[in-house]
Parts: sequence; C-alpha cells; structure tokens
Amino acid sequence: MPIKPENKARYPKEWKAIRARILKRAGDCCEWCHVPNKARITRGTGEDAETYMDANANVWCANTGEHFGQTHMSSYECNGRWINIVLTIAHLDHTPENCDDDNLRAACQRCHLKHDREHHAETAKTTRRARLQTPELF
Repeated sequence: MPIKPENKARYPKEWKAIRARILKRAGDCCEWCHVPNKARITRGTGEDAETYMDANANVWCANTGEHFGQTHMSSYECNGRWINIVLTIAHLDHTPENCDDDNLRAACQRCHLKHDREHHAETAKTTRRARLQTPELF
C-alpha cells in the first residue's frame, strides 16, 4: 500500500533498502499466502472462496499458500477479474518507525489489508469521534 504523504516522515530514509531486504528474505512472495510478486491472479468466490488461481490454472489456498492443483479455468468460480499482485511491507505492530526485521512482513494487498483490518477500524472510529466533537463552521 502506498505510504500516505502525511506519514512519509515516519519512515526511515533507507526505507527502500529495508523494503528490498524484506522482499528478498520472503523470496519475493507474500509471507502469508505465498503469492509471488507481480503475479497475475484471480480470487475465488462461492465454492472457491479463500483461494486464488494463477494464469496457468493452478489453484492455491489464499490463507496458507498450499497448492491445491490445477483446474479448468471455466470450472473455477470467480468474479472474472484478474489482478496484478504488488507486494507491500506490513508492520506487524502498525508502527512505521519500528523497522526491525521481525516486525516486518512482505504481504500482498489482500493479506496486508486483512492484517490491518482491526487497526483501520479503530483509527476510523477515532476519526469519526473527533469529527463529531468538532463543530461545523458552515
């Protein structure tokens, strides 16, 4: 996920080198679901939920990266949308200043958002509460 402009100062100057080191450690794959960086995949729905399929019709578990085998693309239940995977670096403690290797994981968009779900909900709730306490000027 791109770094928000207001948070850029929270990241160290050597962030690009740190990011490259973590991606290398991860073998350029998501450390949770093991989808490769820059892969083109489609996510399963219905009976195939919690899986993804690559361009060679290989189906993988979206939670563990376990390979389930190959299928016919026409029998794979999905929304038909293909996405390009761009790995990001997730801070396990949600603190950009903490760039210790054991606090960082290479993550695809889905896994990063899944990891951040509760944190995003909490910050959204805080933002909504702050807005309610600020009177409207117009």
